Amino acid sequence: MQKQKTIGAWDYLNYALYAFGGLGLELVLIGLIEPLLFAGVLAADYSPTQMVLHWILTIACWGLLTFVLVRKSRQKLAFDPMQTARPTTKGIAASAALVAACVALNAWDWGGLKLLEEFRRKTLLLFTVQYLYYFFEIALVLLIVIFGQKFAETLLRRQTQLPWGGIVLGCTWGAVHILTKGSLYTGLGVMAFSLAYGEIYLLLRRNAVWSYGAMAIAFML
Repeated sequence: MQKQKTIGAWDYLNYALYAFGGLGLELVLIGLIEPLLFAGVLAADYSPTQMVLHWILTIACWGLLTFVLVRKSRQKLAFDPMQTARPTTKGIAASAALVAACVALNAWDWGGLKLLEEFRRKTLLLFTVQYLYYFFEIALVLLIVIFGQKFAETLLRRQTQLPWGGIVLGCTWGAVHILTKGSLYTGLGVMAFSLAYGEIYLLLRRNAVWSYGAMAIAFML
């Protein structure tokens, strides 16, 4: 009889890293796939049509990976990341305050409401596809938070109200922005947002749908 594999904390961290690696698939597309499709045109020089195609390819990769990670987590880890516990009124209010703070910081950075500034600077098609791209990005960001929190709590053998998922997100998605954007300021800003997302997840009682909505508003608005 085959011995059943014991599920440990590091299995959950692996899934968080898979989600983070999924975000990195965009770089694979830019570095390997799209040069073949776009005759060697650099990402900085993409035409609007090429930019839309890039986002669509990225969305396809991210959407497929999100589906696979959720399904495999249920099958292999006996853990459903799509929890549906009802948030408390106090938790909703506290998370709304964090979302508002994130929106305010975005507005300060963009010189206006991010949503409106992006709309003003892009055509309707570019704006629409980019915001669809953001929705899929946040799905993987949420999974990093969920699996990161589960990793830490399995390691500690207890639930905690410390946003470990946000810390894992900050050390991955946040830190990599320093390299991809070439800016320490940007990277530290994303790390701060990561901690906020981790706290939002806990305040909303780990409800995946509510957390996703709150993170999406905080990131995109």
